[in-house]
Amino acid sequence: MRLRAGAAPAALLTAGVLAAGVLLSGCTGHPGRPNGSGAPSCAPVAGTGFTRPPGIPADLPLPPGARLGEVRQLASGFTLVTFTAPGTVRAGLLEITAALQAAGYTVGRGIVGSSRGRLPFTRNGTPGVLELTAVDACTTRWQLQA
Repeated sequence: MRLRAGAAPAALLTAGVLAAGVLLSGCTGHPGRPNGSGAPSCAPVAGTGFTRPPGIPADLPLPPGARLGEVRQLASGFTLVTFTAPGTVRAGLLEITAALQAAGYTVGRGIVGSSRGRLPFTRNGTPGVLELTAVDACTTRWQLQA
């Protein structure tokens, strides 16, 4: 059998793509623990939950599974709260947007990327902003300024 000119590189490229697909099909984001789904296997986060710090409105929705990191009072009078929560930036922004609106907050135009997001909000004339940054495939760092 004779291959026409240019057919060999195409065949090699196809074989290379198929081989890469086979090698990567069991990758879960954690070495040695393939689950076949292609998604990272995320274990539940252990430890104590989120305790709402002073200065954060009691009716301000927070993501489930939040773990408090740091609380700082800013010179502007705002409170800056850093915490982590399970999930991706995109999923977190979608969920918190719906929760804020359901709680009577007005949500501004946010900025969303694959690993970062920003969402301004107001209620009764009081502004706030959420900034989300991906820590890894299973965890997002949240910064709340309110």
